[in-house]
Amino acid sequence: MSHSDERLPLQQDDRMEFQVERMILFTDAVFAIAITLLIIEIKVPEMHHPTEQEALGALFRITPKFVGFFIGFFIIAIYWVAHHRIFRFVHSYDSKLIWINILFLLSIVVMPFTTAFQSEYVNLKTPWIVYSINVAFTGFMQVRLQSYLRDPANGIVRPRAVGHPDLDLARPLMSPAVFLLSILLAFVLPGFMLRMLPMVLFPLFSIYVRRRYNRQAQAYNHQITSGLAA
Repeated sequence: MSHSDERLPLQQDDRMEFQVERMILFTDAVFAIAITLLIIEIKVPEMHHPTEQEALGALFRITPKFVGFFIGFFIIAIYWVAHHRIFRFVHSYDSKLIWINILFLLSIVVMPFTTAFQSEYVNLKTPWIVYSINVAFTGFMQVRLQSYLRDPANGIVRPRAVGHPDLDLARPLMSPAVFLLSILLAFVLPGFMLRMLPMVLFPLFSIYVRRRYNRQAQAYNHQITSGLAA
């Protein structure tokens, strides 16, 4: 008897699809709030003697905050897209999945603070290390989430979907690898250079991940086609 069959008698009145939808909607709301808070952290600069020159100078002074905002925005957006991508396979749930998802969201709601912290002090290493730990933790929680989804014993996704390349763990491991590497390099690189590392490393890592995905997609499609033919 499968794990999902064992749960079924206790969940006859749970409206399974509705409960899964609630979890997804709650997750979307948390992402929306977190990504909105990023821009709230950037205050309109005060000008005591408003002139065009002072306005340009004020914008120049908050440029690092906008750089931090765009980094934080796209990091959160990438994790939302990843969550959207993997949760389309979910057809069941249990309490453990709910709590893994909540811990994943914990790292997301902290991100507006760590983003603002590192963008406020662009020449310091400690704020960037704190931000990198935050992003790496988010990545590891996504790995944990995907590992739980793809385990056939949990009955969360249908058996056919377990081998789908979108549930492969290489992609969610890329972000922790980049930011943990930046933490190690913090001992030898200045703060402003650390903030440029993701822009350099992500494209390089993406080449490997994309090639791996294409190979797995071909193997998965062949497996599905062979199964239908049989």
